[in-house]
Order: sequence, then structure tokens, then C-alpha cells
Amino acid sequence: MYDYDVIVIGAGPGGATIASLCAHAGLKVLLAEKNDQAGGKALTLSRKGYGYEMWPVIGIPAGPSRYEELLGKLGMSDEVPVSLPDPETRADGGIVYHTSKGEWRRMAGASGTDPNPAEGFQQTFDITAAEFQPVIDMSMAIFEMSEEQLDALDQTPMLDWLDSFALPTGVLAYIGVLLNMFFLIGPDRIPASEGIRICLRGFMLQNGDSLYFRGGIGKVMEASARYVAEHGGTYLTKAKVNRIVVEDGRAVGIETPQGVFSARAVVSNAGIQPTVLKLAGREHFSPEYVEYVERLEPSWGIVGYRYFLDAPVFPSAGLAFGDLSWWNTSRYEQAQAGDWPDVPQLYWSTPALWDPTLAPGDGSQVALIGTLCSPDPESPMNEDAVARVHETCLEAWPTLGDHIVKKEAYTTKNVSAMTRDSAVAGAGGECIGIAQTIEQEGRNKPNPRTPLPGLYIVGCDAGGKGVATHQAVDSGFRVADLVVSDLEAETR
Repeated sequence: MYDYDVIVIGAGPGGATIASLCAHAGLKVLLAEKNDQAGGKALTLSRKGYGYEMWPVIGIPAGPSRYEELLGKLGMSDEVPVSLPDPETRADGGIVYHTSKGEWRRMAGASGTDPNPAEGFQQTFDITAAEFQPVIDMSMAIFEMSEEQLDALDQTPMLDWLDSFALPTGVLAYIGVLLNMFFLIGPDRIPASEGIRICLRGFMLQNGDSLYFRGGIGKVMEASARYVAEHGGTYLTKAKVNRIVVEDGRAVGIETPQGVFSARAVVSNAGIQPTVLKLAGREHFSPEYVEYVERLEPSWGIVGYRYFLDAPVFPSAGLAFGDLSWWNTSRYEQAQAGDWPDVPQLYWSTPALWDPTLAPGDGSQVALIGTLCSPDPESPMNEDAVARVHETCLEAWPTLGDHIVKKEAYTTKNVSAMTRDSAVAGAGGECIGIAQTIEQEGRNKPNPRTPLPGLYIVGCDAGGKGVATHQAVDSGFRVADLVVSDLEAETR
């Protein structure tokens, strides 16, 4: 006799989603979270009147969104409503470009509010209407492309597809930085099908809108976890899983500080490598599968600062970059060796501009800003990258130094400690999980059903499509259907 139908390890976006959906399907669920609240990499903190994520987090796409679909299905849309920033805080300055002459420019209408975005691109990147024509050609190609034509680009590197249009240098840099931000890997490794769907068709050419929820994105995960507890299940916090219990060749439960719990199925949101190599144990898998899991490549990490400010400095969200800021694989390797571009790419979000309740109301705010880095929690690249973030911020926003009340650095070591154990050398602090490369995306993505009966993977490592937290929520939907179907088949 099992204690539960399903045990879910981790209340990040993937884990909280699948736990709540399994509870919604009538299954008895245990959701075990090692931190003191749900949210994972999108966890929302509340300190001294401020609410904010640990690092820059926004929801992409703005709609249709799996987040909203989840809340609607659970009947919790009113509990966690969508929060939109004041248009004045997002109309200008969301794209900050460092020209080849050393000038910083803010693109007018960067949020899509400008009725003539082409003019903004031309002015920002110093290009003529004729030089902008390849961008128009690319846009037309995107909108005319059928789903079958997109699918045919699964094995084509995104950078190869972009290079066929001979885009202006500044525009290519902008797209390259967007791709880096969404996929946390170089566009020379991203499948063009996903890059076009998500970055170009789903964001850049549809007003660049993002999604945020009142109280912070983590509130969606908190509501989902609460749903489990309110519908016949159990939600445990500070319940770090020490091991997955395996009996007679099947995953049958977990061991935590609160005790040992059994279930018909165990779903892990802890990452495929920590799950297989540490929690379940490699001895329960074939040597071939263990080798496959060990070879999986992590996404890059993000490091940077949390700036506590006494006055607004940044728009609600955006990015800053120069012509050479975007990384392909070779540029990433150069940065690892200490050879950085003059201007590192920066991403930021300012939660209180999306939701004013996340600041005391006296004009103060928390700005979360970061750049790319190695996923290795012990990499010396961490400190180098953090220093470059601050130097560049002071240069790009000259008034910043006058308004900093406090600043807190975060590195991939913090990311790993909070959300993902390091199970293989050089990994643990990755931003989203395994990298969305051609070799690991689409039909090449790990199967959410592991070879160990009863054990499943959920989150960005398996089962989902899209980017970042939205991909994890999508995985939660898809893997929930899989688990429910498998358990129903066992009882027939």
C-alpha cells in the first residue's frame, strides 16, 4: 500500500505545475520542496517591503501563456492576476545599444508602442532604409513560413539561417543577445525552428511583451503548491530529498528529513543529472544511459547584481549590448579564457515597475541585472563577470551610483545552492537546465520517462517546449498527462 499516488520532488515551475495538475486529476500527491517556499528559479522573495526574484525573471511569451492556462484550470486566476507595467515605464530605454563610436543609445518605442518600429531601429543602429531591407525580408520570411517549413529547420543552426539575410551588424547583435537571453546558449547551437518560433515570431515581432504576475512570478508556484495541500495532498517545505527509494527495480518513494514516503510514481524537478546520478543512483540504470546523462550539456549561467535603489533608474525590463556582446560558442570560450567583449550583454527586470506593491511606494525599487557566465559554480569566470556587470551599469546609466542604497551580487554558486545540485563537473549553476541545443532539443530532448520504472523527469530538462520558466510549466502539463495515463493503465 502506497502513501501517495505521485510524489513530486521540487516546487519549481515544472514541479509545482505537475503536482497541482495531478491533484486536479484526482490523484493523491506529495510535493516536497527543499526551500521554505515554492518557486524554484522563479521564487519571489519579500524583504523589508520589497518583493523581487533572486535574479532577472520574466515570463515569455506574454500570451497565450501556459501560466495563465494553469491558473485557469485550477480555478485560481483571480488569486494571482496578471500585472502589467505602466506604459511610461516601458516605452523607452528597454533596448540600450553601445555604438561603435562609444555612445550609449536608448531605442524609442522599444516595447512595441512605437507605430513605426523600423524608424527606431534605423536611428538606434545608424542604418539607412536600404540597409534595413534585410530585416524586412527576414520578417516576411518568418510570417510566411508554415509549421511544416519550421519543423524542417530542426537540424539547422539558428545562426546559419540568420546569416542568409546579411543583417546589419547592430540588428544581428540585438537578435543574438535575445537568443542568448532566451536559450542561454549560442545561436550557432540553437535549432532554427525553435529560435524563429520563440524569439523572432513569438517575441521580437510581436511587440516584445512579457508576462508578470501580481506579487511576483513565484506566486504562481506558491498557488499551485497550495492547491495540492487543499485537494487531498501534502506540501512539505524544507524537505530536501536525500534519495529516491528504489525497490525491486522500481522507484517507489523518497527519503527526506521528515521521513520516508512511498508512491506509485516519483517525478523529479531536480534536474535529470542530479536525479539519475545522485538521488536515484547510477547503479539503477544501464551504463549506456548513465553515460548519456553524464554527457548532457548544461545551459550557460547568469550572474550579476540586485540593486536596491532610492529612485527609478531602469525601465521595467530590457537589455543592453554592443556589436560584439552576443556570444556564439567561440566567443563564450574566449570569455571563459578572460577575453571578454568591451561591453558584456546585460539583462534586467525591475519588479516594482510591473507591480507597484513590490516596493514601499516612495520611489524606491529593486533592479535585478545580470550577464552570461559559465554554469560551473566554482568557475573563476563568476567574479570576473560580476565585476563587469557593475562597471558597465555605471557607464550605461551614469546616475545609477547616486541611487544605490545597497547592492547584492549573485553567482552561479548561489543558483546551484538554491535550485540544483552539482552532479557532474562544470555544472550545477546552469540557468535553465540542460542546453537547448540541436543535439538536446525537440526529438533529441531527454525522455521524461526514465528507464527506471516509476521515475519521471519534469522541467526544462524533459518534456517541454518553449523557453525558461514557460518551458518548465509546459513540461508540467505534458508530463502530467503522461503520468496520469501511465497510472490509469496500471490499474486497468
